[in-house]
Amino acid sequence: MTLQIILPDCITEMDKTVLRLAEFLIDRFGNVIVRVERFDGWDGSNVRIVVRDIGLLEEIIKAIGEFEAKLGITGTIIPSVVSEDEAGCVC
Repeated sequence: MTLQIILPDCITEMDKTVLRLAEFLIDRFGNVIVRVERFDGWDGSNVRIVVRDIGLLEEIIKAIGEFEAKLGITGTIIPSVVSEDEAGCVC
């Protein structure tokens, strides 16, 4: 498996935030993180995080809050955290 970063034609500030969030989560949780992507969820979520261990959900949500507070962007990230199985990953 290789690292793959797919960028849209027009990169937004949110795209940059998602890249920074991915780095933050990987540093914190390592290979538990499978994928971090900008997302338009039916529930208003805007970042989808696919994980190997959904049991870490609360810790991941807390970490996202820390990340937002550190950058002064509280409330910007509305995450949807799902397991590999739920995401249908062949990761």
